[in-house]
Amino acid sequence: MNLARNLFSLATLLAFMLVAAPPTFAADNMARMAELERVIKAQQAQLAAQAKILEKMQKEIGSLAKSDGGKGFVTTGLAKSGNDKVGLKIYGQVNRGVLLVDDGHNAKAFSVDNDSSSTRIGLVGNVEATDDLTIGTKIEVQFESNSTGNVNQANNSSTIASNSFTERHLDLFFAHKQIGTLWLGQGSTASDAMASTDLSGTTLVGYSSVSDIAGGISFATSGTGAITGNPAVGDVFSDMTGLGRDDRVRYDTPDMAGFQLGTSLVDGGEWDLAGSYNREFESLQLSVGGGYSNPSGTSTTTSSITHGSLSMMMKNGFNATVAAGKSKMKSAARNDPGFQYLKLGYMASWTKLGKTAFAVDYGQYDDVAQNSDEADAWALMLVQNFTDWGTEVYGVYRNYGLKRSGSNLDDIDAVLMGARVKF
Repeated sequence: MNLARNLFSLATLLAFMLVAAPPTFAADNMARMAELERVIKAQQAQLAAQAKILEKMQKEIGSLAKSDGGKGFVTTGLAKSGNDKVGLKIYGQVNRGVLLVDDGHNAKAFSVDNDSSSTRIGLVGNVEATDDLTIGTKIEVQFESNSTGNVNQANNSSTIASNSFTERHLDLFFAHKQIGTLWLGQGSTASDAMASTDLSGTTLVGYSSVSDIAGGISFATSGTGAITGNPAVGDVFSDMTGLGRDDRVRYDTPDMAGFQLGTSLVDGGEWDLAGSYNREFESLQLSVGGGYSNPSGTSTTTSSITHGSLSMMMKNGFNATVAAGKSKMKSAARNDPGFQYLKLGYMASWTKLGKTAFAVDYGQYDDVAQNSDEADAWALMLVQNFTDWGTEVYGVYRNYGLKRSGSNLDDIDAVLMGARVKF
């Protein structure tokens, strides 16, 4: 608008000069004055149109900020909420690799989906009902073609397991800042993953659930190489992850200076209790989780599961993680399965590309499949982050061993190399 005022002042000055000028000069300037007035009117109209556009944009920006509660995810370019009162976020990842396994007699290679963090896609919608209350939904499905948890020596087909979308989350939630969060639907129970708290930056290739890397590979009998009737890796290794994901009603307390409690009730009478503590101190970051679950309402074998984990990351990049768990069996004839797990790691920022994480781990898993089974696993792992690309490249070598009464079984060696791209 300052430009318009300046032009108007200039027009006034020229008009004054026109009146005071000789007739011939005045006639020439009359034409110039008419042209100048036309230009001024055109510029004023343009300025008015731009002002209307700016006003419209400001209203749209205000509407977006209000509808997503300031979280900035009403639209993504790929998805738009069907309800302008509810914010929408689309996310997902593809995680593919090459798995090499050697059972002591035969070596095989598989093109796989990494079961430690499967290929998936999800949608989150929420609305800020009040300053304190958020109402939201979460839909997440996975698609694992040739999962590392299922491929085996007898089958090298991409149709292994369910070659289709499977549910992970079908959730509705009400989150109140002072009261806590209530979840309804398919999703994680309170005790889910309480044994896999891990700050090392290497969970993509190794954590307490060690069977994710080669769960379907069977142990081979020493000498003959026979695998028929022998257990697979996934049969004898378990981190006893509580009630996992299920259709449940779940409640979590608000965060209380780093502490949080939760409980779930699952169809069939299963229930659990869990607690966590997450805090960053001056010299380290600490994360602790633990849970007790009672699956006896539907399980014919297990009456209770207790498990937990602790992980700490020092400011210098060194980190340590421990986890343990125990299942109480219903039958007096069965030993209670248990496990212990330890990981030591180091994370550094050596390049501008992203953080580099190394780790070594060891786990002992006893009586998981049957009495007197002693299974152990250890691994060396590396994850390189490419932050600006949303990409991680990784590699892991893992060794699995099993001592079973009446059997002589060879160790299994597995190498997994791959990449995960998240969006």
